[in-house]
Amino acid sequence: MLTKFTDGLLHEWITHFEKNPQLPSVTTSALISLQELEDFIAAIKLQQADCVRVYFMRFDNGEPPFPPAFINGVAAKGCEWVKADQRMSQTAIALVPAKNFKHDKDFVFSADDIVVNGDVTTLLPGTANEGTGLNPPGTSGGKSGG
Repeated sequence: MLTKFTDGLLHEWITHFEKNPQLPSVTTSALISLQELEDFIAAIKLQQADCVRVYFMRFDNGEPPFPPAFINGVAAKGCEWVKADQRMSQTAIALVPAKNFKHDKDFVFSADDIVVNGDVTTLLPGTANEGTGLNPPGTSGGKSGG
């Protein structure tokens, strides 16, 4: 889902991942629709991006950025976030625009994230109000999934 988050909130979620290396990853794959990827690329080209950074992150349990869709009063299976522990969600990813892509003589890569008016254009797996796009809990599973 293509959206914007404040730079501070995005980095809080990234810190949740970085500060909890002992937690299980749980997530085995993530799906992003081609249309959303194309829309993301078009949007970040307007920001003069020359690369994309992929961040790993976790949400506080109960804090995922979008409310779940409900079917007969129950959260849809694809909208459930697996808990890695009592505090943190399964691992998620976020794609964000960056510029000034380069690497040094030792091939250590770097770039500057693009922040516009305090917000970062972000692409997350899933569809707003329809599902997380992360496995588990979804039923598609990469090698054998649909």
